Amino acid sequence: MTLRLRLTIFYSAFIAIILSAMAVSVYLLTERSLSTSVEERAQQALADLSGGAILTGLQKLPGDVYYQIVLLSDEGITPQRVQDIRDGFTYTDPSRFRENPTDDLPLEHLSDRTVQALVDGEPLAGYANLPSGERLRVLGELSAITFPAQGLTFTAAILVGVPASAVAATLEQLAQDLGLAVVGAFLVFALGVWWLSRQVLAPVQRVTQAAARVSSRDLSQRVPVPPSQDEMRALAVAINHMLDRLQESFETQRRFTADASHELRTPVTAIVGHANYLLRRTRPTPEQVDSLRVIQQEAARMTKLVNDLLELARADAGFSIDKEPMNLLEVVEGVRDELQPVVGEATIAVNCAKPLVEVEGDPGRLKQVVLNLVSNALNAGARHVHIDLATSGKEVRLEVLDDGPGIPSEAISHLFDRFFRVDGARSTRGNGSGLGLAIVRWIVQQHGGTVEVSSKPGEGSVFTVTLPLLDPRASEDGEIVRASLVHAFIARN
Repeated sequence: MTLRLRLTIFYSAFIAIILSAMAVSVYLLTERSLSTSVEERAQQALADLSGGAILTGLQKLPGDVYYQIVLLSDEGITPQRVQDIRDGFTYTDPSRFRENPTDDLPLEHLSDRTVQALVDGEPLAGYANLPSGERLRVLGELSAITFPAQGLTFTAAILVGVPASAVAATLEQLAQDLGLAVVGAFLVFALGVWWLSRQVLAPVQRVTQAAARVSSRDLSQRVPVPPSQDEMRALAVAINHMLDRLQESFETQRRFTADASHELRTPVTAIVGHANYLLRRTRPTPEQVDSLRVIQQEAARMTKLVNDLLELARADAGFSIDKEPMNLLEVVEGVRDELQPVVGEATIAVNCAKPLVEVEGDPGRLKQVVLNLVSNALNAGARHVHIDLATSGKEVRLEVLDDGPGIPSEAISHLFDRFFRVDGARSTRGNGSGLGLAIVRWIVQQHGGTVEVSSKPGEGSVFTVTLPLLDPRASEDGEIVRASLVHAFIARN
């Protein structure tokens, strides 16, 4: 997961939590405010009706408020007297008068527990759902009401109902609006963070691309320094300073390796020459002969080591090779013919279905590749080495197979590192310096190819070199050269 994606997810999740918390807070505060408003209206309506003068209280009620007044039975009140009270029950706005109030706010719409509380003399508070579907906030209490014209006071149950359905509808709409607002804000914020993170991380991407171009062969690359005075500029400057120090260190190492290699060649050559002179021109004792042979062998090994170091110093300095159209089969057969007389009982076989396998390369360098691979196999104890050469598409595959002891799996990833030597059988033969395969990889890379290895302990190893196949149009005399090589191949076989 990229840093840009992680930043977008992190900040989007953070803002989503904040927006959700704000939406919930707004919803709860709005619900509390609307519920408080309904409660205050119901309490005000109940206070108006239970203030004593019933007619005055009825005139104060808002038009959407339901009410119900239940006169309780009282001694001294006859049915005729009650009818007289009903006949005189008028006020300024007759349209608000309920002829039969029990139809407006029937008690059966309230819960039994709520009604029982009113009967016991406690204030009534609850909700009722009317047959029409409207929900009411109902408050009630027992109170004395007065009819001044008749000079009578009665105990009555006074109930008022304030519509609460609008509150529920408002809260439902508010929840939908808040949900859409949160989702919309989240998407806009996520897109904004994605775009801003791209702008912010653009200098980092440029630094990464520049740093990726830096290698041990090319330390001249530098990271672009942004014009802004911020942390990115400080990072780019610090990386460039580090690259300056690395380049200076690598240049010093290269110069030392090259100079040391050149300086060592003279004394090593002198050692070999004097050892050969003593063996040819004097009559040393058998013990002295053995010592001189050891000197010769070690001097030869040192010569190879010096040559390898010089080769790698040239590679590090950017030394390039000269390439020309050539037949890779001739190189392979030349290595076989050169090594076969000195390998004793071991055999080297070359398999190729074509007489001509053309590549563009340096014959001497490619011979060094094949020679190193075959020599490594023989030094490891292989008795049979097979060199398979074939073309596949636009590539040439060169495989060197041996029946040696194999390579441990943990050593394969380091096999082409400089001075790396495998612990075990492959390091006890030939006294190699650990530079041969590093040189092989460099030469193959200079030819635009790759080199790989697969091996199992006890089953041998396979080194595979892949090179680009030469386009026949690359050489003007390709047909003539090809014909002569085919003729030579037929004549030889």
